[in-house]
Amino acid sequence: MERLEPSQPEEQGARSGAESPERLDDVKGHLDSALDVLEQELERAQRAMRLGEEEPTRVVGPPEPLSAVRTEPEPLTRGTSVGRYLVLERLGAGGMGEVYAAFDPQLNRRVALKLLLPGGEEQNPGQARLRLMREAQSMARLSHPHVLPVYDIGEHGDRVFIALEHVEGSTLRQWLKQARRPWREVLRVLAQAGEGLAAAHAAGLVHRDFKPDNVLVGRDGRVLVYDFGLACEQGTGSPRAPVPVDLGALLGTEPPVPDTEAFACLNTREPLETPVTRAGLIMGTPGYMAPEQYRHEPLTGHADQFSFCATLHYALYGEHAFEGSGAAALARATLEGRLRPVPRDSDVPGWVRQVILRGLSPRPEERYASMEELLEVIQGEPRARRWRQVLAAVAMLFLGAVVAGAVGQWHQEQSVCQDVTSRMHDVWDAPRQEAVRQALLATGQPYAADAWTGVKGALDTYASGWVDQQRRACEATRLRGETSAERFAAHTACLERRRSEFKALTGLLAEADSAVVEHAVEAVRGLSELGPCESMDGVLAPSPRDTGRPAHLEGSHAQLARARALRLAGQYAAGLSAATTLASEARVQEDPALKAEALLELGRQQLFAGDAHQSERSLHEAACTAEEVGLDEVRAEALVTLTRLVAYDTARAQDAHDFYQQARALLVRTRRQGRLLAELESAHGLVYAAQGDPLAAESSQRKALAELEKASALESPEGAIVLRRLGLALAAQGRHAEALAENLRAHAAFLQTLGAEHPRVGTALVSIGGSLSALGRPTEALTALRQGVDTVARTLPPHHPFQATALDALGAALWRDGQGEEARRVLRRAVEASERARGPEHPDTAQPCTTLGRVLVDQGRPAEALTLFTRALRLRERALGPRHPELAAPLTGQGEALLRLGRASEALAPLERALVLRSTHTVPPEALAETRFALARALWDTHPDSARARLLAREAELTLERSGTEALRAQVQAWLAERSSDG
Repeated sequence: MERLEPSQPEEQGARSGAESPERLDDVKGHLDSALDVLEQELERAQRAMRLGEEEPTRVVGPPEPLSAVRTEPEPLTRGTSVGRYLVLERLGAGGMGEVYAAFDPQLNRRVALKLLLPGGEEQNPGQARLRLMREAQSMARLSHPHVLPVYDIGEHGDRVFIALEHVEGSTLRQWLKQARRPWREVLRVLAQAGEGLAAAHAAGLVHRDFKPDNVLVGRDGRVLVYDFGLACEQGTGSPRAPVPVDLGALLGTEPPVPDTEAFACLNTREPLETPVTRAGLIMGTPGYMAPEQYRHEPLTGHADQFSFCATLHYALYGEHAFEGSGAAALARATLEGRLRPVPRDSDVPGWVRQVILRGLSPRPEERYASMEELLEVIQGEPRARRWRQVLAAVAMLFLGAVVAGAVGQWHQEQSVCQDVTSRMHDVWDAPRQEAVRQALLATGQPYAADAWTGVKGALDTYASGWVDQQRRACEATRLRGETSAERFAAHTACLERRRSEFKALTGLLAEADSAVVEHAVEAVRGLSELGPCESMDGVLAPSPRDTGRPAHLEGSHAQLARARALRLAGQYAAGLSAATTLASEARVQEDPALKAEALLELGRQQLFAGDAHQSERSLHEAACTAEEVGLDEVRAEALVTLTRLVAYDTARAQDAHDFYQQARALLVRTRRQGRLLAELESAHGLVYAAQGDPLAAESSQRKALAELEKASALESPEGAIVLRRLGLALAAQGRHAEALAENLRAHAAFLQTLGAEHPRVGTALVSIGGSLSALGRPTEALTALRQGVDTVARTLPPHHPFQATALDALGAALWRDGQGEEARRVLRRAVEASERARGPEHPDTAQPCTTLGRVLVDQGRPAEALTLFTRALRLRERALGPRHPELAAPLTGQGEALLRLGRASEALAPLERALVLRSTHTVPPEALAETRFALARALWDTHPDSARARLLAREAELTLERSGTEALRAQVQAWLAERSSDG
């Protein structure tokens, strides 16, 4: 057991007065007794540390009087407003408070909200509140790459919150548990955290609670120190306590009376100047606290240095630096300097151990002069080590010469598999990466930098996955003999197909223009998955293309890869031309595998070009050809695409269901899951939505999300697209709060993967605004909608169909907010944008026509409105048939316009038809109430004192209970009240 030398008794006696040996024995006995008391008092802390993953910050000292049982509030639901922020999900909770992921609509970014719980840790509420404010102020005054940034502080009811940067990643403790970390990697990560501590010291602060749970390791590689709730000024700590405080005497005293005056002046004193730690209490985390924290001595950066080295010990050796499992045992070991021995299996070099030992010295002056000095030592290995490395290298050369003959064959076999990395040359090596970066940034698009970040991260992962899989396959065959040569050849050919796609896409990105950068991240994520190559085990039979191909066909496969890359990158015209040429050549070549793949690509290209008829023919031929030669993967992809192709055509619903069943059976048989199955389930949801069955659509989208979650692709553009489709299905049922929650999740995923200036982020903002408007939250709705419309207008071409969709949503929200004149102007632009994008006879134009008609009815212009409703009805009926629920909106509009024109008898027919459609389908309750109320008025005007009219109006009133329907409910109630007095 190693022991650090404690302070000498003589020195302690000099500070506190001469003591006799008998007196010293008494003090020692009293200290042991007091520490036993501490062990009992901290039993709750010990249990929590055994059960929980994190080690909570402790208030160590005399037990507080029992407080009333605290009732914790329910977690905030998605979409709840906290200040200007919208809650997305709860990330975690502790004794002090909760942490939520949230969205800031003003600055269009994701944040983390730390929200104080009432009476957190049974503290005085004012004290807990003050601690959170101090944390915010401490972190806000630090601007450093390794300190978590604070954005804002505010109040939510009786609770205080701070808004911080939302970092995707994990705590240092979680990061260490995810995988075995080499000691050099641990040093690198901790050194970055140490730089954050050094910045705090330079600003005059001591963190006072540095530990593995207060360090974030981001997925982007950043390392950040956070939770400055116990931070104090250098040279302070517990101003009213004598220095030093004997721990035994401290534990033997009664709890002090709370100093309420220290918190009463919260509004007049700066939080950092107000002591949070009361006399007689020690705040920190046992196992990481410096001895001077236990002794209530003034604290300097040396205390953080101690905590840093205790954390470094835990990170390197996987256990506490000091002996003991409970809080009091750790305190005793810390004060006595009793360190655990080094684990026998540790590969951490001795010089690192010496650094830790010095940093854990009980006396602050024996540690390093500063954090900077400590960091300088751990970031550079000693000269002696470098000299030993030179000697070792010489020895290895000599040894290698002696045994070269014995191991030469082994090295040759190893090199065969180790050379796999070279296959990424000219595909994703440093020159290609730099070419892509420059090309993307040169477009000048506002989201180009974010696109480059997303592209590089995704392609780095793909390249690493490709190399690892190829190396594993090689070693299993060449070194261990676990796999046959035929199986290895098929596996390699499958991976080579992926590599060709990879190379074609990076080549295209290296020549990127503005259109390419818009689709860059999604293009990368659209690369063929690597998993199917590894899972070819007899269930998925090797195909002709996976057993090698003649040299004269190499060019055709390269053309196929480029055509696919062009489609993924949004270059639809060029992609269609390349795919058409390739498919024509493939039909005359003797390679059915190439023919099937070429036809599949051609069908996809034709679908994006809007040629549904030709697309369906190509996909059918691809599926049949693939079935003939056992290409299950190609056939499955063709069937999935066919499902999506006919998804919106209600007349082809049965065909779509048939394609879905065939594709799903094939994917189940081949054990194929992940993104392709998710794409199929989501496409099936679109079929149900087109049929006017939002309940079934919701079920399918949730199945798609479950598959994406299995593939760890939920926080991706594909996942966000499915979330938006789920939001649409929920909104179609009138479940607008749930729709808002899913739209917020979609926006967060788009924001994270595509950057704030990507058009998909704008589309998500439009969906968020539509949900907020339907919920009766007009100010928030209009903020999100205006920002979404601006983003879409800035990043999409003027003829893009979503321009009309965004303007329609904004116009509807303005109308609901009573801003009729601006709504009318915006909606006229929406109709024009739809006509420009799709043509005046396209069914999509029906939506803005219907919304504009409703505004005109309210403005007393029913004749103009009637023309628009009639046009919308004609467009939808021609596309959807006579019994689709979407016809109900223009039919109800016709009835309203006719009522305003005094033609109540003519209004009855369209309103009766609309009521049947909405009563027999799942629609938003407020939509059904609108039709019922309009029909009630028409019936009353044509048949005064109609009992059915009153019944319809009462049914409408009962339906209008949720937020956002208050105005219509008031109209219905007033109408009923007038008819009741008439009776």
